[in-house]
Amino acid sequence: MKTRISNTLFILLATLVTLSGCTNHYKYKIGVSQCVGGAWRDKANVEMLSAQHLYDNDVKVIIKNADNNNERQCLQIDSLVDEGVDLLVVSPNDYHALNGSLQRAREKNIPIVFFDRTTALKDYTAYIGGDNVEAGRKMAEYAVLLCRDSVKTDGRRPIVLEMTGPLAISPAAQRHAGFSEVISKNPSIDYRHVPSQWSYDDCKRIMREWLENGKAVDVVFCHSDLAAVGAYEAAKELHKEREIRFLGIDGLPGEGLDAVQNGQLAASYIYSTHGEEVIALALRILEGKPFKRTNNLKSIVVTPQNVADIALSSHSLQKQNSYLATIQTKLETYLGFYHIQRALLIVSLLVILLLAVAVFTTWRAVRATRRANRRMRELNDEQTRFFTNASHLLRTPLTLIAGPVKQLAEGKGDRQQLVGIVQRNVEQLQRLVSDVLLFRRENSATVDDTTVTTDEQLLASRKAVQESRHDTLINDNAEELATVLIVDDNADMRAYLRTLLLDRYYVIEAADGQSGLKLAVESVPDIVVSDVMMPVMDGLTFCTRLKQHEATSHIPALLLTARSSEQQCIEGLQTGADIYMTKPFSADLLLANIASLLANRQKLRQLFNTQNLNTQHLNTTPSQHSTFNTQHSTSPSPDRRFLDTFLKAMEKHMSNTNLKIEDLGGEVGLSRVQLYRKVKALTGMTPVEILRETRLKRAMQLLKTTDKTVSEIANEVGFATPGYFSSCFKKQYDKYPTDVREEMKV
Repeated sequence: MKTRISNTLFILLATLVTLSGCTNHYKYKIGVSQCVGGAWRDKANVEMLSAQHLYDNDVKVIIKNADNNNERQCLQIDSLVDEGVDLLVVSPNDYHALNGSLQRAREKNIPIVFFDRTTALKDYTAYIGGDNVEAGRKMAEYAVLLCRDSVKTDGRRPIVLEMTGPLAISPAAQRHAGFSEVISKNPSIDYRHVPSQWSYDDCKRIMREWLENGKAVDVVFCHSDLAAVGAYEAAKELHKEREIRFLGIDGLPGEGLDAVQNGQLAASYIYSTHGEEVIALALRILEGKPFKRTNNLKSIVVTPQNVADIALSSHSLQKQNSYLATIQTKLETYLGFYHIQRALLIVSLLVILLLAVAVFTTWRAVRATRRANRRMRELNDEQTRFFTNASHLLRTPLTLIAGPVKQLAEGKGDRQQLVGIVQRNVEQLQRLVSDVLLFRRENSATVDDTTVTTDEQLLASRKAVQESRHDTLINDNAEELATVLIVDDNADMRAYLRTLLLDRYYVIEAADGQSGLKLAVESVPDIVVSDVMMPVMDGLTFCTRLKQHEATSHIPALLLTARSSEQQCIEGLQTGADIYMTKPFSADLLLANIASLLANRQKLRQLFNTQNLNTQHLNTTPSQHSTFNTQHSTSPSPDRRFLDTFLKAMEKHMSNTNLKIEDLGGEVGLSRVQLYRKVKALTGMTPVEILRETRLKRAMQLLKTTDKTVSEIANEVGFATPGYFSSCFKKQYDKYPTDVREEMKV
């Protein structure tokens, strides 16, 4: 019977999920056929995908890339038509090759929108893209301006060279038409043009051959920024890049805009993508709303004068489009989950009804057995919990009796305070013995794992923790004594440990793991001594989270506990604890262990020597960097990874004269206090000292390997003024930067 019900449920579930997966929840499907890839196309694709759900319609955009292959683009268009797209957006690779596939689409009444390029087909619905003729004209006007104001020709006519794209492609033909139209009206300019494959490599080859043949040129215009950069690189290899002005088209972040900013190009023209407007036009067509057949996107010339503002805006828009694309992807996933969940909900209701019958028939049979088993488990748990807690509570007062008695015998500590601790814990031990005897007689009593303290003691403990935290935060530079954080819910135990440690260390306290973790993250102590069995958060959880947190992962942890079995010791060490001590413990052994852990931390500082780290980051390649790490271990430790992240962040922002430690802390996810104490603990130096030393090492390297001026080097390594830079350099190396330069000349 159960087998038949299970099989029926499985078949029903599979059927409904399959049907829900086949449901098409999109109102429109728009197929996009791109002729080729590249940064410009990628940007347009991201914008189209970002616009899928922006216009109150569920739209699915399907994008295919033909990679400069006419046959492939024809097959892709045919496949989009077969998939049942409602509209085609086509950026054709060739003027004539796609006509057959496009005509078949029109015969099925599929609207065709040409994007960026056109073909010989006249029966298309609309065109949207940049005005290529206008782009050519604008770049020609700028070329004329350069010839008039910037180019020095020693009496000859300025020479303007245009490297056209394949003129069989509409954008190349239109850009050439606009450029030649304007240039030809200026007889004072010697205008030349040569065909190219519209690529970086081909334009680089043409430029090299032109210059190697001894031909002069003053302005070079290529039909794309990438091609123009190729021509620039060829001129640079022949040391003639400063004599020639290079112009391009596209104006993309990361390509053309950067090339204008760094001086490779004299100007570019932003050839707009506006993928979201493509989708908006497609929806107007599909919904029968009015639309223009020709939609030219306006743009501007990017020059050194306006590139900074344009680049800032472009990078911001690019980032927003990336965010939108991510949101759209997640929305697609959520919509799919929604339809599956709707089907699953129906199945779940049926399953609930059928399972209700099955549960009712089996519930009566196992009811008595479950009740008996539950009672047995409760008794076992109760006994286990009692004896575990009793062991903890017995060992704690024994520790607080044996330790103070030993101190009294040796004449150490505050006699009155130690006697009070002994007296309170003798009374507590008597109560615990009575409880054990009562439990044995009645087998019903349970022991609560709490420490007997008065309300006044609890309030005093909390106040002490708050004051310790406050003092630590406002005095993060007080490093005369190592800081020890004591975490224990027993106020007497905290007081006893404080008397042991106060002469040697700066002590702060917390009454449970949760407040201890918060205090550790805020103050970043040098070592932690913690109990294991505590309310709110136990010591094992506290130790685990301490070792997982970025600000505190390096802190040694010593656990004190009544849990003395081998398995419990292993469990404690697996949380990341460095030492596991059972109660009652020897005060001398505790002090020796703390001193040993702090000494080992000092040795680790030598392992993470700041000088070696700085040298490594400044003078090695990434592959060498990995090799350095593996010299110490097969995989970097968390402290090693933290220091690498910190040093990389420091080098990334080294040239920023306004760089603050708070900025570096933001890079690695720590506050100023946390960063200061962690870096000081790992390296023995403050972040400010490391930053200054790294800057000066980098400056020394630049002085020896480049011909940059002292002012340029000072600015590059982040010093606000050359004078302050020279002063710091002299203090570090006992010589001025100019002395290093003089030594290099000898």
